[in-house]
Amino acid sequence: MFDDIESQLEGIREIFAEAKREDNWKTDEVMLYSFYFVDKSVEKLEKLGNKLDADGYDFVDIFELGDEDTGKSTGEYLLHIDKIETHTPESVAQRNVEFQKLANDYEIETYDGWEFGEIGDDDEEEDE
Repeated sequence: MFDDIESQLEGIREIFAEAKREDNWKTDEVMLYSFYFVDKSVEKLEKLGNKLDADGYDFVDIFELGDEDTGKSTGEYLLHIDKIETHTPESVAQRNVEFQKLANDYEIETYDGWEFGEIGDDDEEEDE
């Protein structure tokens, strides 16, 4: 899925354009970027989270995933990391390729992608 840059660019460019158009975000400025990895092994995710923390990312947490309908555990866990930085669609695509390779190197089941938002963006702002 995230093995090359070109196949991602159109979708990422649309996400950036929509954020500018619909949310008036200044996507060319510093924003909060979140990245996610999924695996059945908490230990593997902790190892990767600690490595990324040492590399300057914020190791937010590891969450147990539940089935959307039943709420029962799926047996999988989600590693959530954040970093406040500036990106272009091209640099997000490059980061995705790097994180896919890192997931492979750490034998993580899935690099599950990214999302972004304004710094300090929380529920109160969304309600305005």
